[in-house]
Amino acid sequence: MTSKNKQAFVSWSRLIKSFRYASEGIKHTWANEQNFRIHSILAGIVLIASTLLGVSVVEQALLILVIGGVLGLELINTALERCVDMITKEYAIEAKIIKDVAAGAVMVFSITAVLVGITIFLPKIIALLF
Repeated sequence: MTSKNKQAFVSWSRLIKSFRYASEGIKHTWANEQNFRIHSILAGIVLIASTLLGVSVVEQALLILVIGGVLGLELINTALERCVDMITKEYAIEAKIIKDVAAGAVMVFSITAVLVGITIFLPKIIALLF
């Protein structure tokens, strides 16, 4: 193998660029998608509440996982919506189905996240009240 064919195991400049591109995607989604902003704000509230209520490390990790899942799915949903919009400018039932199914995935995982939150927070809130 000649030096011309050798490639560094890690290209720091490519890695930094990939983080920059990902950050631009997150910023775009924050600026343009109301649901992403709502989920992000609620995530912050949940993390603050988990600290104030003394949630265990395992419970906190679970909350972080479901929060990451919801936000990640919101980003994927946004990407799919933009792809569909780029492919077709006219109404197509297939485009609607793609968008609806992607939104449904976000909704299913969001409901799951709420159920996880209730399971973790409800006993702690009841303990505070009684």
